[in-house]
Amino acid sequence: MNFVVEFYRLRDADEAMLDRVSLEAPNLRVALQGATELFRSLAMPQIPDRLRISDENGSELYAGPADGTYQADR
Repeated sequence: MNFVVEFYRLRDADEAMLDRVSLEAPNLRVALQGATELFRSLAMPQIPDRLRISDENGSELYAGPADGTYQADR
């Protein structure tokens, strides 16, 4: 399945997009793990504090901390 991972900073109610990456993964759990690895390896202009994962149709599947401290049961 193709996922879109967006890394952003959240300040008050404003979001600043830092990077958007397409990621191929069999399910959301693996996509979250891949997003965590990308968080650690991508060279972004600032350090993101949030990430959003959407499916290929743009439906949001996850939004949470960019450092991988997401819920383990997802």
